[in-house]
Amino acid sequence: MKPQAGPAAATTAGLTSTWRASVGAAMRHSAVRYVITGVVSAAADFGLLYLLHEWLGLPVSVAAFIAVSTAFFLNFALNRVWSFRSTAPVAGQISRYFLLACVNWVLTTIMVGLFTWAGFYYLIAKAIALVVTTASNYLLYRLWVFADRRRHPLETTRS
Repeated sequence: MKPQAGPAAATTAGLTSTWRASVGAAMRHSAVRYVITGVVSAAADFGLLYLLHEWLGLPVSVAAFIAVSTAFFLNFALNRVWSFRSTAPVAGQISRYFLLACVNWVLTTIMVGLFTWAGFYYLIAKAIALVVTTASNYLLYRLWVFADRRRHPLETTRS
């Protein structure tokens, strides 16, 4: 015998529908996709480091280089194709992406040093630097690195 559909089933269906609509709306925003891309890239970096060092026995420095390089290009590709849905030429974008990464490495080093000098615990200093660079990178990726010059970079229909 089939269970009767009642008010509880209708409420559950309504909540599921509302939740799906909310998630769908969030996923249409490039900032949400950007954060997800960062998490996926970090997971790939850590996972590949573990796999290469622990399972394949590569020296940790070699494994770390391969892992971070792979994550770097994975992050570029996911941000280009999924987060920002760019169709601009890749050559200019990869150049801008690499330049921004270099600036981030320098700024992170400076910020961690300054915050540590100011009395912050070094991991807290690193977390602050991560928040600053993540927020600024989103804007710079959207307006400069992955901007499609054929459309206005603040256009929201494809963001």
